[in-house]
Amino acid sequence: MVIDLHNHTLFSYDGKHTAYELADNACSCGIDVLGISDHQFTDGFDFGEYIKQLRKIRQEFSNRCEIKIGLEVGTRPKPDDFLAKSMSKSLDYCLFESLDSDKGMDFFEFVEWRRLLSCKVGLAHTDIFKLEEKYGIDILAVLKKEEIFWEINTSGNYTYYYDFITNSQKRERVSKSGITLSVGSDTHRLYELNLNKLISANELVCSLGNPVLFSRGR
Repeated sequence: MVIDLHNHTLFSYDGKHTAYELADNACSCGIDVLGISDHQFTDGFDFGEYIKQLRKIRQEFSNRCEIKIGLEVGTRPKPDDFLAKSMSKSLDYCLFESLDSDKGMDFFEFVEWRRLLSCKVGLAHTDIFKLEEKYGIDILAVLKKEEIFWEINTSGNYTYYYDFITNSQKRERVSKSGITLSVGSDTHRLYELNLNKLISANELVCSLGNPVLFSRGR
């Protein structure tokens, strides 16, 4: 099964395609589960319309591939205006991005945010081992306890991806920890999708034994 939980549409300030175009391309490429995770921090973001359109797309493509409704939440600065309790009820999952940035919100404050969310929660393009060094904690134990999945981002823009796939010690630690992993292409334009890299990342996640799972239709 090929899963891609990080994609952007015109609802994001930097997305270039409609949700329909994104879904049609993903299904044609053989992607089994497509997650759309537009930027919550886009000016004028209309959450209600976003959910309405993605539910429609989910229904339209129900016989071709599974569409998951996500959201990418900015942490630079912290999302003071994010209505976690009410919004998360409409989402399958929520990605918090760049938590390892020097401008990112405090990790322990993020954990408190996570506890407000009823949907699945993950870290997008974040070097969790960098966080571990910064806070002096067993990051894998915290992610496991708080049920936070970690995204393997294949866009090529983040060095932690290459470090992880070539570092056997880190892979072994992640595998033994039991934390859940996801894969995201971080696609903003259709030509950016590297299907071979996406498939390889899914195979890696499966080999580690901890892929993120959803129930059908939710």
